[in-house]
Amino acid sequence: MSSQTDGLEELVDVSNVLLLGPSVDASVDAGCKHLLTAKSDDALLVVSFMLSPEQWVRQWRERVGGLPEDLVIVATSDAFNQPGDEDDLPDSVNVEYLSSPGDLTGIGMMISKYLERWHDNDRNMAVCFDSLTTLMQYAETRSIYRFLHLITTRLSGADASSHFHFDPGTQDEQTVSTISSTFQAIAKRKPEEDGWEIKQR
Repeated sequence: MSSQTDGLEELVDVSNVLLLGPSVDASVDAGCKHLLTAKSDDALLVVSFMLSPEQWVRQWRERVGGLPEDLVIVATSDAFNQPGDEDDLPDSVNVEYLSSPGDLTGIGMMISKYLERWHDNDRNMAVCFDSLTTLMQYAETRSIYRFLHLITTRLSGADASSHFHFDPGTQDEQTVSTISSTFQAIAKRKPEEDGWEIKQR
């Protein structure tokens, strides 16, 4: 096991996890990929505000390998046309578009649609939300709290495994505490070293 993922093994069976760490960090990326591949999940939904769909797929292939059997990437339309994204996406990758990262209703509808579809087909599901840091720029903390409470409840009810990225350095302690309270477990990147500090509720 990589030292960058130390501690995360105890979160394999936790339904929803908050990953606290800088947006651009090798340990955070390693932790993300570890949580997404720790179980035999064959259906993966990614909400990606940090990377375009092409960039996300390219990064996955470089660091993990083959793509999941079912892969859905939810992104904003402007994230699709970024410099350096000339590669075509595989036909197996389904991309859903939002008008803005602040479209909480749209995000919730997308997640719920695939949760219901995959749950009905007995698929093992995983969800990656990257990131809440971006979402905080478009919506109020109270609205995001309500959204997260609803979504994490739905994820738990559908037996999905999920994790949400959040950079705590971009918000005050009260906001971080409010957002953290909606999750079953918190994994915080240890400063200046590899590995994670884990807190479960």
